[in-house]
Amino acid sequence: MKIMPNHFKLLFYCALFNLLFEYSARGIKQFIHRPLFVLALLGIYVTYFAMLEDLMVRFKLTNYQVFLAAFLYGLFPTAFLTGNLFNRNIYGGIIIAGVNVGTAIVIGILAWGVIQGMVTLYLANRLSPRDWGRPRMGGIGWALAVGYQLVVMFVARSNPQTPRGDLLGYLVFAILEIGAAILLFKSMKSSRPQIRPFQPSKVMDLLAFGSVILFLLLGTLFAFGPTIVTSQPLNVLAVTIENIWVFLCGIVFFVYRFWKGSDVTV
Repeated sequence: MKIMPNHFKLLFYCALFNLLFEYSARGIKQFIHRPLFVLALLGIYVTYFAMLEDLMVRFKLTNYQVFLAAFLYGLFPTAFLTGNLFNRNIYGGIIIAGVNVGTAIVIGILAWGVIQGMVTLYLANRLSPRDWGRPRMGGIGWALAVGYQLVVMFVARSNPQTPRGDLLGYLVFAILEIGAAILLFKSMKSSRPQIRPFQPSKVMDLLAFGSVILFLLLGTLFAFGPTIVTSQPLNVLAVTIENIWVFLCGIVFFVYRFWKGSDVTV
């Protein structure tokens, strides 16, 4: 007897994995003392992956397209939810054209593209393979998902600690978004969608299950050290280790993808 449909299990695994990612930097104390914040995060990830999974079913996205979609979406919370795209106090504070270059690379490309894109989808499908024949999300579902995202980001912007960008920074943000959107839509228009049967991979298993173990350890054992405040208090040591892992995962994934010579099934 199925407790929940396959599609909802997939979204649950995607959201849970990303909550672990958040947990690793914030620690168990924040998750216990701020239940509404955790619920808001859960909503962010459920609605995001509902949209991404709908695109997967509709267009049978390739690795390249998933990466572009994750980058396209990920810049929005990085700019408006955390403000770290414009934060001068992280990743060496190297600001070019109003944008923190380290944030754009580590968060926009490696975290959202690899960990919160490829690794997340791989792990979810490893645990509960995608049902390619499920009904697609309609206009109301998309409106609710986008609306929820906009409301949460608007509320987050009211936090006075959330870093703001200057006019040039927001212009560069817009250029990056438009560029990623053009590449994504052009790619989907020119490609021939095809269903790729899921294939387990030892390399992806290492990245996925290794991430789960590391995130649990970081959020539990490194929860009480010194903190750095961006828009939220984060544990310095945990974030440092997490960023090293994100960087290593990015390198391993790209090397594996090019060595494999074909898409990693996610």
